[in-house]
Amino acid sequence: MSHGPSSSSPIHVAIEGPVATVTLDAPPLNLLGDPVRQAILAMLGDFKTRGVRAMVLTGAGRAFCAGADLRDEAKLTPDQVQAFLDADEAVFTALAEFPGATIAAVNGYAYGGGFELALACDIRIAARGAKLAGVGVTIGLTVSTARLSRLAGEAVALDLLLTGRAVTADEALGLGLVSAVVEQDALGAEARQWAEVVASRAPLSVRANKLALRHCARRPLAEAVAYERSEWARLQRTRDHKEALEAFFAKRPPVFTGE
Repeated sequence: MSHGPSSSSPIHVAIEGPVATVTLDAPPLNLLGDPVRQAILAMLGDFKTRGVRAMVLTGAGRAFCAGADLRDEAKLTPDQVQAFLDADEAVFTALAEFPGATIAAVNGYAYGGGFELALACDIRIAARGAKLAGVGVTIGLTVSTARLSRLAGEAVALDLLLTGRAVTADEALGLGLVSAVVEQDALGAEARQWAEVVASRAPLSVRANKLALRHCARRPLAEAVAYERSEWARLQRTRDHKEALEAFFAKRPPVFTGE
């Protein structure tokens, strides 16, 4: 099932079974303005209702998302700055907290806020011609200091954020920022394949693994392990786990229902 963009929603949405594909379409650079933010938030809420298990986020044209509209940012008064920042973070947090997998298919420029948008997704796949950059230092601001080091380590974060340099898709792969690099015309199929794999897994377990990874990242090892074990014990009682065991012994694929 597909939905075209409306005048108030600069995105395309296609839903096939448990997988959704979302394409930002705010030419020429898919800037992260209010219409895009609101459309993404509304879309994520709809996906939860529909039971979407994995979604692919990509961009139309030559950009994934080239960040904030600097014309909007330049007009901010001191009283408006926090609301502006909160609006961006609401989108990034909603992606990170979506129960299923979020996969960024980085088709072109992912700069500034667009870089952060990709970092907020669970998995990143890049087209060979894509470029990613945390450009805050080039315009006297900060960006991605919270998420980038957690994903790629402090040394990589210092390199990219103190220089503001753009990295190619192949370099991003070497740095651990993306999981795969493919030719442009194969990007959609590759990202969907990753989404379908996650969508085939037990939904409660996918959600629990996402939460546990973030919960445990900055906690002492003993505390992190205790949390992990408590989640294992909770999931061990679910119907999906019992279904997985039955399927294993019957030598058939499991059918997960999220229970």
